[in-house]
Amino acid sequence: MKRVIIIGGGPAGLMAATQLLKSDCEILLLDQKASVGRKFLVAGDGGFNLTHSETQSEFREKYDSDWIKQAVKQFSNKDWIKFLKQIGIETKVGSSGKIFPEDAIKPIQVLNAWKQLLEPRIQFILNTRFVDFDEKQVEVERDGKLEKIDFDYLVLALGGKSWPVTGSDGFWTAVFEQKGIVLNPFQSSNSGLVLYENWLGDLEGKILKNIRVSAGDQSCSGDLVCTSYGLEGKPAYAINGALRKMEKPFFNVDLKPQMTQQKVFEVLKKAKNPSQGLKELKLGEVAIFWIRNFVSKQRFLDPKELAKAIKEFSIGIKGFRPIEEVISCAGGVSDAEISESGELNKFPNVFVAGEMIDWDAPTGGYLIQGCVSSGCISGKTIRNRLLAE
Repeated sequence: MKRVIIIGGGPAGLMAATQLLKSDCEILLLDQKASVGRKFLVAGDGGFNLTHSETQSEFREKYDSDWIKQAVKQFSNKDWIKFLKQIGIETKVGSSGKIFPEDAIKPIQVLNAWKQLLEPRIQFILNTRFVDFDEKQVEVERDGKLEKIDFDYLVLALGGKSWPVTGSDGFWTAVFEQKGIVLNPFQSSNSGLVLYENWLGDLEGKILKNIRVSAGDQSCSGDLVCTSYGLEGKPAYAINGALRKMEKPFFNVDLKPQMTQQKVFEVLKKAKNPSQGLKELKLGEVAIFWIRNFVSKQRFLDPKELAKAIKEFSIGIKGFRPIEEVISCAGGVSDAEISESGELNKFPNVFVAGEMIDWDAPTGGYLIQGCVSSGCISGKTIRNRLLAE
């Protein structure tokens, strides 16, 4: 009987295993932690956003690489929702279009339902760390001892480098580099923005409400939260990709997106003085602090220039939070190194899936979807080859 080994018990590895359930093969799923789905559960701490209800064309545009767009096309948000329903997980659409489990369903229940589907057919081997691989064997460490296991097909779903406490520590990158597999450097994604110290003031915990940020061709509306080091929040995360491309990264904030620049100008012009005008515009404490400290006196006293500053307030950033802290990461195995199904060009019958491939997406369900879609296409490819054999 053919043997398929999957290393990594996150969404990508679990979905690859799911595609093999009806094939005639031995399936081993290995993970270095004592249980699978660690990062899957951590993602549920802030509300378990499984995917998004957008149309498929809109959905795919949230990804930055053609490779992952094709994967998501083959296993779409609708396919993922249908699968969840099949294992007893009903979902709902949130006010922003995000898809969540029904209110009474906890993240651990989703994971357990998935494991219950897999357990009759799959052998889970836990507390086992990936060390190396070649064309026919994978080397692992278990109970302090090295062991080589034969395989016919291998799926590596080893994660990126964000949240290493869950197992995605990037240890595998040295192994891949030694084999001449091109990797793009890992970088923080969906990260808070680190500002220069003079921007911070006494603002920690304050919220910049109802603003719109833009950088390059990316923009997003929402709220920003001030921290001891800078800014957190969906609008900050959404422009990470554009900021990473800049030599001197900066972004613009529309502090009053509900009003045109002309309307802002009219309010300022009618006010007794600029300070009164800012109050009438109902700008918050953070916006007023920034305007007073970073808009020149000449611009501040000119209603037309002040209106322009309010609508296009420019902020330079010092950088991003450390990769160990952030929600996700960009970088990983270059898509030039793999086929459409994630098979390594240099190692036939060895596939990669999930965050270890270089693709990026914002929060909002796109990250989990990208992982399950990539795992699905690798698992399906192996299943079809087993059937052909």
